[in-house]
This record gives sequence, structure tokens and C-alpha cells, in this order.
Amino acid sequence: MAPSVDQALQEWASRASDEELDAGPALEDLGGADAVVAEVDTMAAGPQLPYLLTALAHGIDTIPAEQAASLLAAAAQGLRQPHSAWVLADALDVVCTRPELAARLGNRTVRDLATLAEDALAGDCDAALAQPAIAGLLRLAVAGGSPHRLLALLTEITGTEPADALDRLPILIGIARDHFADTDHLLDVLNALENQPDLNPATRADASFELALADERTALEAADRTTADEQLQRALMRFTELDRTHEARLDARAHAAAIEAVLAFADLEQNPTGDNSARQRLTDAADQLDTTAAHLAAWTGRMHQLDWLSARSLTQSAWSKLVTTLNAAQAHLDQPSWYNPADALNDLLEIYLASRSIHAPANDSPGLTALISPAVEAPFVRSQGLLHQLEQALAHDPQFTDHPEAQTLYDAVHQRRQQSAGETARQEAVPGKALEGRPALAALFRSDATGLRDDLDPHQLDRLENLAHQLARGYTPTGNARVDTHLETLLDILKTSPAWKPSDSHYFTPLLEHYLRFLYDRFDAQANLYGERTAYLGPARKNADGTVAAWNEKNLQDDFHQHISPLFPPGSVEREKWDVASGRADVIYTPEHGSRFVAEIKWRTTRWKTHETVERDYLAQAANYTATGPPFALLLVGDASDHSAGYRDIEDSIWIIRHARSATEIPRLIVAGVLPTTRPTPHSLRVARSSPPR
Repeated sequence: MAPSVDQALQEWASRASDEELDAGPALEDLGGADAVVAEVDTMAAGPQLPYLLTALAHGIDTIPAEQAASLLAAAAQGLRQPHSAWVLADALDVVCTRPELAARLGNRTVRDLATLAEDALAGDCDAALAQPAIAGLLRLAVAGGSPHRLLALLTEITGTEPADALDRLPILIGIARDHFADTDHLLDVLNALENQPDLNPATRADASFELALADERTALEAADRTTADEQLQRALMRFTELDRTHEARLDARAHAAAIEAVLAFADLEQNPTGDNSARQRLTDAADQLDTTAAHLAAWTGRMHQLDWLSARSLTQSAWSKLVTTLNAAQAHLDQPSWYNPADALNDLLEIYLASRSIHAPANDSPGLTALISPAVEAPFVRSQGLLHQLEQALAHDPQFTDHPEAQTLYDAVHQRRQQSAGETARQEAVPGKALEGRPALAALFRSDATGLRDDLDPHQLDRLENLAHQLARGYTPTGNARVDTHLETLLDILKTSPAWKPSDSHYFTPLLEHYLRFLYDRFDAQANLYGERTAYLGPARKNADGTVAAWNEKNLQDDFHQHISPLFPPGSVEREKWDVASGRADVIYTPEHGSRFVAEIKWRTTRWKTHETVERDYLAQAANYTATGPPFALLLVGDASDHSAGYRDIEDSIWIIRHARSATEIPRLIVAGVLPTTRPTPHSLRVARSSPPR
């Protein structure tokens, strides 16, 4: 570049104030319009394109039309063929924050950016250009332009494009859904990105986060409490899984804590004074959200934040305010009367305002309020004293007489009291002193049950209490702390599924228990543990002619089938059953019609380095077997690869895969386990060399 414009820019930068640097140079600061026109092609094709656009924005209306046309044409060419991705991002930031300049550039900017994005996604130019080009299209559409070209472009994404072209793209897709109607088809794109194993883990995590936000938004726009609860449970499942598998996703952890707090508060309606589990869940979730918010602020406090993405930060702040409000208000829910009714009532009414500040549905659906309101109304339904205080506040206190939320609360309470006319609202009580200190056993009795005798054998009651604990857990502890802890960890993940409900949860828990016991037992077992049945755990044998008789999938399948068959009712465990998801399933447990759990058995002879390797090879088939049953299944892989240097530990070999084949499907939870087979005896193991011996 000739030194005139470049030198002028350097001189201006050396003397400009902070405000002037933020505003950017004018044409005069670059040596004047004539100098810029003389070098405009070079400027537009290089890293100084953002400075050219800034100068144009300052002086486009003050220069002759011929010069303006020349400069605008060069700028458009620079956007069409940018020097690099970061130059394009900075240039579009100038265009999108200066409406007059965007208007002068005209619709060709949208056409050029769409073409550039299409070429980048197709691999015909630098893949890194896709993200800033699509971000520019999105910003122009949000500012009032037509979104049709953008949405058509996003809809055609399959997840097979170059990985660099898809970097951060799920976030842009999510923002497009936030702003434009009739974009549910974009959920399919997010689902494809989430399930594309060849993409960067961060890109797939972004897609998972956006799908969780979509579930959350559906809950906020729900027309009834049931829908709101189900959608929040789905969102919680996604956020929790994302937090578990990506420790850096503090945003997912924050949303999970907020949703857990809302669900815990909703549960307070059922039993506000008895079991403190819901109250403790609310307190723990609030603490978790406070801690996570502080960590988020520490991590992002000094990072550059894009103004056009600030709405999401405001939403997180609104969630934090709601949870703080719920935590403060829950203290009032179990009191028969209030010492300071005005303050208590204010705390409760603040819930309505905080819940609506998160999201305003386009229609009149109650959304989150439908889930929260019953817990707020319940104390007034149960307690005549609290209802009287509410009536007095509406009648005599100026801060409540015209308060719309207070009147809405009173009307809802009045309606619920009419519906329950003739029934006595009372708190649950322990049926007899004999069950005091035995909460698991007491929970089996209704509040109106006849009290038990007080002279019952305490030792027998303790045994019953222990059995009730086991019933609540769904399995019998093995006595092996490692196995029991591992099982609890897996169950905690399964419980995040909105489909984890009786009776499916009751059926799958013992199946999972015995699956886990099988793996722990076979990890330790010698090949001769059960004779021919477990011989596959050891080295392959040789035939009479000297050829190797390799073990195969059938050996593992036989062993697992024989292991679980005696543990369940006769006829409920089958193998090699046809007509299951258009194929033949390996081992099937059918405790009752409509509840079918499949264990898919696989055999591999190549080493697996990551969980993703196993998932890529076998997940689609295992998940497909759940198409007409509960969304839970087992995947058992026999690893017959080279174990001469040993094999990985059992905790790294058992994990849960979450997989949704569409954006609206309840995610499948597949418990995967890889069992090392055809393994040598420990004394023959040798550490693998990472470099040639010296």
C-alpha cells in the first residue's frame, strides 16, 4: 500500500483520544477522500477494510456522489472477497452498527454474504468465513431486514460441512430461533449437529445447549402445568448432561440450577411441612446458582461481550433473580400466620413478577407461572389465617388494594377452595409414634391411615425400614461400596430423564444392577471361572490343525444371557428375538407389555481410544431398539483387541450415552459397558513402549 493513507492512519492513531479511537477514523484522518479513492481497492482487499467502512460511515453524505459510488463499490467487493475471517467480522461489525452505511450498501450485502457463507460451507473457500458471514446475515435480519435468505441457508446445514465452517454456528441458529417465528425446523439442524461425531466437541456441546434452551423456552410458553413441568424436566436433563460432560460449560450449570430450584419450589405445594427434601433441593440449587454465577462473572468479566448478544446475559440475570425470590419466599409457605404480613405477601407476589421477567410468551399462556403459582397458592388454601391476612391486605392496605397480582392470587385461592369444598386440607402426619424416626416406612402410609400400635417390636420395624429404603432405591445394596456408588452415579443420571417414572424406572433399575454386577465380576474373573461359559475372557484356543479358534459375540451373549435369566421371572428374558425395530435384538427383558428393554451385544477386535469411538460404531443400532419402548437400553461390547499392555479401569469402561434422533424426541439413555475379552494373564503384561528402545 502506498504510504500516504497508511501513514495518515498511523499518525491519527498516535494522537487520537480514547473516544476518537472508539469512534474510528474519518476520511480526513486517512488523508482525505481523494487519497482514499486512489488506494481504495488495496484497502478493501486487505486488513484495513474495517477502517475504510468506518471512514465511509462518517463521511458518506459529505463527499461527491461519484467518489461515494467508487468507495461503496470497493467496500462491497471487500465484503464479497474478504482478506480473512477476522477482517470480515470487524467489517460487518461496522456495517451492522451504522444503519446509514448498511442502507447505502444496499441488498447486495445480504446476497454477497449468503453466497460467501454457502461457499464456505461447501468447502469452496476458507471455511472460517462461514461464521462471520452468517452472523452478519443474522444481525442484518434482526435489525429489520428479511430473514428468508438466512433461514433457508441455515435449514440446509446437515452437519457434514467442514468442521471449521460449523464452529459456533449452533449459537447463531439458537439466536435465529429466538428472534424469528416458525423456525422449529432449525431444531432438526441442531439435532444433526449434536449427533455428528466428527464435529468438534465444542460445536456439539453448543448444539446441545441450544436444544436445552429450546426445551426451556417451550416450558416458558406452555399452556398448562403438565407441559411446563415435562419440558423443564427435559431441559434439566440436557443441561445436567452437558455440565457433567463439559466442565467448562458454566452456563449449562447455571440453567440446570435455576430449573432445579423452580421444580423444587413447585414440589413444595404437595408437602410444605413434612419432608424437607424439596426445601433442601431449593436451597442447594440457589447456592449452586450463586456459586456458578460468581464463577461465570470471574471468567467473562474482562472478556469482550458483543452487544447484540446481551439479551442472553439478561435472561440469566432474570433466572438468578427468580431463584433468589423463590428461596426467600419458601420460608413463608409453611407458616400458619405471619408476624409481618405485608413483607411476607410482598415476597410471594414478587415471584409472579420475577417469573414473567424471564420470558414473555407471545400468547396468553401462563408458561412458568403455571408451575410456580400452585405452590404460592397452597398456603392460603390450607390456612384460613393466611387467607384472612390476604383478604385484609386487599381490603385495607393501599399497597395491595390495587395490586393486580394480589387480586389474581386471591381469585385463584378462592377457586381452589371451592373445588376442594367438603375436604379438610391438612398436613400429612406420621401414622403413630412407632414410625417416628423411620421416614422410609412412614412414607408408605397415607396421612389418614389408622395409627399403628406403639408396642410393636422395634427390631422388626428396623428391618421393615431397611426394606423400605431398598424399595425406594429400587435395588439391594451389594455390600461393595464401589459397586453401590457406581450404581448410584448411573441412577442419578437416569433420573434426569423425564421418562424415568414408574413402572419403567422400577423395571430398569434391577436390570442395570445386574448388568453392573456382571461387568464387575467379569472384569476380575479368570477365564476358567465358569468353565466353557467364561473361557472367552482368556486367549483364543487352537484347533487340532493348529488354526486359531477365535472367540466371538455369541460367547459373550451366551454368558450374559445365562447370567440374568435366572434373576427375572421365567419367560421375561429372551435372546435373538426377531421383529424388534426391523431387526433381531440380542437379549431382551420384557417385564410387561409395553416395557421392553434391549441389551445389544457387540464384539470388536480393534482398539477403542475414546467413548466416541464406541458410540460412532454401535449407538445408532442400540438406540433404534428403543423406538417402541422406554428410552433406556444397554450396550455391552466385548473388546477383543490387543491387551498385552493391560486394559483401562472399569469406571472408564462404563458410561451413559444420551442420544436424541430428533429435536422433539425424549433423549435415549444407553448404558454402555466395554468388557475386555481374550486377555492374557497379568504376569505376561508389559508396558507399551512409546519410543524405540535404546
